[in-house]
Amino acid sequence: MGQENSEFENQTHFITGIGGSYVNVIDEGISPLLYNGIGGSAVLGFYQEKENHVKTGIAKFDFNNPSSSISNAEMYTFRLEGHYQYYWKIQSQKNQKWKIRPGLDLSAKWALRQHLGYTNNSQHIETRFSLAPAIMVALPFQLWNRNFEIGLFTSIPLITYATRPLFASTRFSASVNKDEVEFFDYLKDGEIISFGNYFKWSAQYYLYFPLKNGNGLRLDYFWSYENYQALNPMQTGEHSIMISTFFKI
Repeated sequence: MGQENSEFENQTHFITGIGGSYVNVIDEGISPLLYNGIGGSAVLGFYQEKENHVKTGIAKFDFNNPSSSISNAEMYTFRLEGHYQYYWKIQSQKNQKWKIRPGLDLSAKWALRQHLGYTNNSQHIETRFSLAPAIMVALPFQLWNRNFEIGLFTSIPLITYATRPLFASTRFSASVNKDEVEFFDYLKDGEIISFGNYFKWSAQYYLYFPLKNGNGLRLDYFWSYENYQALNPMQTGEHSIMISTFFKI
């Protein structure tokens, strides 16, 4: 993975992984207080490396149980986030140790926060669709006569379509006259946002260890920060560590 003319070139791998996470949340649509807590994560995806490019796609599910140290209130947070990334290989770096690959990151996120202390308007659902420039950095190396690779994926969205209810409720203006909320109601009444009222920076650091038959293991550390200056502002910060298997397909 990441080495020019390596055994991973022109191959595709299926990714599965599990891990743990820690989140900080300030969602003023629910509460102005800081909530933080631990949880679990799972990922599914693929990684494909060709002669001139790298493609990767991943779907990551997180569940957390943050609480407030001031009020002792708790909430559940559920998040499903997907990324499709495309990186170009720079041929002039073919014989260099460090590989720097520019690319694009197309992402989508669905998040549900449920406050356990409320009986009405306890749920808050939001979605995001973002397009971001991205950078992949990779360094293959040998240690104890074994091949490893360390690297980084990072991106900052330039443009985002976001939906966010004005209050902590599952009822949107698009569905106020309906008995049941439909899936596309969650995508209506959104807005296109960019720098100034929305900022997100995410990074993924990894250590990859290839195994026999083209398979491998990868240890990932994810970090992200998000700030959305909507009518009810919100900020989130996340740390997570995951171990993933790579199966050649």
